[in-house]
Amino acid sequence: MDPALLFTGVDAVLRSGLTPFLGLPAQAGPCEAAGVVLGAPFDGGVLHRPGARLGPWALRAASLGLGRLPMPLRLQGRDELEYPPRGYAAVDWVDGGNLPTRPFGIGDALRAVQGGCAAWIAEGARTLLLGGDHLMTLGALRAHAEAHGPLGLLHFDAHPDAGDEAMAAALWGSPVHHGTWVRQALQEGLLDGRRTVQVGLRAPRHDSEELAFLADAGVRMWTPYDLRDGRLASQLQGDLARVGQGPAYVSVDLDVLDPAFCPAVAEPVPGGLSVLETLQLLQAVHRWPAPWVGADVMELAPPLPGAEETARVGAHLALHLLA
Repeated sequence: MDPALLFTGVDAVLRSGLTPFLGLPAQAGPCEAAGVVLGAPFDGGVLHRPGARLGPWALRAASLGLGRLPMPLRLQGRDELEYPPRGYAAVDWVDGGNLPTRPFGIGDALRAVQGGCAAWIAEGARTLLLGGDHLMTLGALRAHAEAHGPLGLLHFDAHPDAGDEAMAAALWGSPVHHGTWVRQALQEGLLDGRRTVQVGLRAPRHDSEELAFLADAGVRMWTPYDLRDGRLASQLQGDLARVGQGPAYVSVDLDVLDPAFCPAVAEPVPGGLSVLETLQLLQAVHRWPAPWVGADVMELAPPLPGAEETARVGAHLALHLLA
């Protein structure tokens, strides 16, 4: 056993006082592993409702006692070919703790996420990031694209997060924030626009520039209305499958869900997805030819009302990503 492997199992959680995600072994530094859970405790890119820097602790706490063997999707009339049985989530994964994202510097925080993810990727690990604001996804994408080349992206969000850097700098004094990272990732060549799909978009816009930019890049965009239109079901499945036709990343902003389910987020937008709809969409990632290389669950803000309920939903979404 690696000497840096500190604790594992329920008994170790009780004795140590640590709360690793899903009770995974706690690992003090990069080592050979199938995958690693990493916290990104930063919210310096949030425009309105801060608090996401505390998200990693809340998501870990919400996973206490949560089993790692998901319930089968169907127990009646189950088709084993359509719904293959899956085993325990996160087999041979570890919890690598939090990345050192100091709270007052966006550039330093992005470098910490990129460097921390890169160190684990070099050991052969997939990464699951617990946020933290959504700008930190850019650091993880930089690390994975360096290792794997341009990535497909399945992005769950109420917002396109493709704001213009010049406008961001003029309005907020910084060219990047949690609403700009998708544009920057596309411009840096981290993402393959033709394998990038956004689901749940519905936030009111100031103008149509973001949507035009994404459409020109080949990004497929889905509102909740589109997702619920049965006439578009085959088109949706084709888009979701295309993401996984190469190395892919999955990013979940908890504001993709309706605020009735996830109120404790930076930018809640009415009219979002239900928990069941989101879980059903996540099943697409398990039909890809190869597992996703990186994923995250972002924007939980524990100081806001409804934090416990929001954290519990986030922990379950992460479990279904790993399953």
